[in-house]
This record gives sequence, structure tokens and C-alpha cells, in this order.
Amino acid sequence: MRKMIFIGGIHGVGKTSLCEDLTTRYEIPHFSASKLIATEKEEAYSRNKLIPDINQNQDLLSNSLNRINISGWFLLDGHFCLLNTSSEITRIPIDTFEKISPASIIVLTDLTSSIQKRFFQRDGHQFDFNLLENFQNAEIEYAREISSSLKIPILVAQSGNTESIHEFINRTIQ
Repeated sequence: MRKMIFIGGIHGVGKTSLCEDLTTRYEIPHFSASKLIATEKEEAYSRNKLIPDINQNQDLLSNSLNRINISGWFLLDGHFCLLNTSSEITRIPIDTFEKISPASIIVLTDLTSSIQKRFFQRDGHQFDFNLLENFQNAEIEYAREISSSLKIPILVAQSGNTESIHEFINRTIQ
């Protein structure tokens, strides 16, 4: 098991902002799954968030993490589900999580309307409210399944609820 805390959540929920804050507070490195994959592919990350080959990308993530030489704790932000090119919610294969072997999981959530607004402001893309709501629910459900399968702790936390997140991280890294 790696000394990794996996920070999951759908696009626009605030994973990057949370990870930046956690990196400062705990002085641990943060990596983005999408950036590691893009670096591995040597191409820019898809702007519209629709992923053509989800399985291949996850193999690239595992390979990239194996090249990173970190002995201490680190954060990896990513997803449990993605939208394929048909805008269908697609689970990332569980063997990806077995390969990357996180020590614990935090799933960041928020009000669907807040995610929709934040996503539009950041990327200029307007996702359907119901799609985002279903996406977030699928992300939470699958994260719980992965936590159970890997026998690792999980926290589902509302964006902005930093107290519960800090308590969870403190328990994890001790």
C-alpha cells in the first residue's frame, strides 16, 4: 500500500483547491491523475472532460505512479467515474485502484448547482444538472465499493467542511 490519500470527486467539485490547501498545511506533495496521464501520453488533457479510452488512461496512471519516487505521504486527485465520449458515466476499472493502492479515500462533494456554476466559470462548459447529480451519486457509490473492496477508510465530505477532512487526514497519516 502506498502512502497515498486519493482525493476523488467529479469535475468542478473543488479537488484541486482542496489539495492545494492540504499540500500547504501538511507539507505533502500533490499529484493530479489527469496531469500524470497527460504527461505519460505527452498530450494535453481533454478540455471537454470526455474521455475516449478510459481503460488505457488508467494503465498510464499506474505506470506514471510507479515512476514517481516518493517514500512519504502524498495526495492524488482523480476520479472513480468518468464521462466517456458519449457523456455516459463510466466506472474506472477497480483493478486501477488495486494497482495504485491508496491508503485511504476522500470523496469531495458539493451541491450540484454549485458544481455546475463552478464548472462553467472554469471551463466554459455547461453540463446538464441531472447528469452532474447522477455523476456525483455514481462517484460516491463506487468510491464506497472500492473502499470496501480494498479495505481502506473512506470519508465523503462536503466541499468546505475542512474540519472533518483534517481529522480524517490526521488519523490516516499517524
